[in-house]
Amino acid sequence: MRWLPAKALAVALFVVGGVGCDARLPEPETRGAVLYQQRCSGCHRLYAPSLLKPEMWRVMVDRMQGELVRRGLPPLDAKERETVLAYLEKHGSP
Repeated sequence: MRWLPAKALAVALFVVGGVGCDARLPEPETRGAVLYQQRCSGCHRLYAPSLLKPEMWRVMVDRMQGELVRRGLPPLDAKERETVLAYLEKHGSP
């Protein structure tokens, strides 16, 4: 039952499909955008920050930390995590 929100989000992202995938990133030269692209695009397509609300980005980034470890990759360190979250939250949907 606790996986239901994650599954619902995965389905929503799949349904939205091309609307949020590999969209041009806002402020692409900022540290947050660069880090988001570097660390997240290695495993999946990038989603437009506006696709999710800030609180959902926190859930997703925390979930992806575990996924990075599962794949044998280093998770985001505390500074990287906050940089990526600040960027995603700034450009997240209202």
